[in-house]
Amino acid sequence: MAERIKLNKVSLREQKQKMALYQRFLPALEARKQQFLMQLGVVRKDIRKQENALAQLIADMALWVPLVRDMEGQLKPFIKIRQIRVALHNVAGLKIPLFEEVVFEDPSYSVFATSYSFEIVLERLREAIRRREKLKILLEQERILADGFRKTSQRINLYEQRLIPECREALRKIAVYLQDQQAAAVGVAKVAKRLLEAGL
Repeated sequence: MAERIKLNKVSLREQKQKMALYQRFLPALEARKQQFLMQLGVVRKDIRKQENALAQLIADMALWVPLVRDMEGQLKPFIKIRQIRVALHNVAGLKIPLFEEVVFEDPSYSVFATSYSFEIVLERLREAIRRREKLKILLEQERILADGFRKTSQRINLYEQRLIPECREALRKIAVYLQDQQAAAVGVAKVAKRLLEAGL
């Protein structure tokens, strides 16, 4: 429910200030919305690229499945994740995670006691894990940006569809009332002048 407005000059000034404020904020919100939209496009493109690269890597590794199975016990300690490094990037006031790298446990091993294909299989598995973790971060970026876009759109709608029209209507009502008051005051002054002139 709209607030009850006072029909006076003070209220007129307040409503004009509100309108100026709304009209100043609206372009900034529109710019923010555009930034989110552009960034979402970039992130969604990166997600598709990452999904395709991961699918291709997994398809290429299909030939290595028997080897991976044979070396499973040997490989496990080497594909254990110690840390996933993520940086934070600011997009229109939102903190977005950026994938940096996956740090794996790196125990020592004997080159002579392991199969010649161990390092190749290990590197491919690690690459698949890196791509999977990068994809997770990209999906998190998409979620944060989509949420920011939605909230900004809601705020823009609030300004455009409710606050600005209400303020415009309040300004119109106050202006009409003040003009009527001024016209009535002029009428009263004329009547009073005539009565004075008539000697009453």
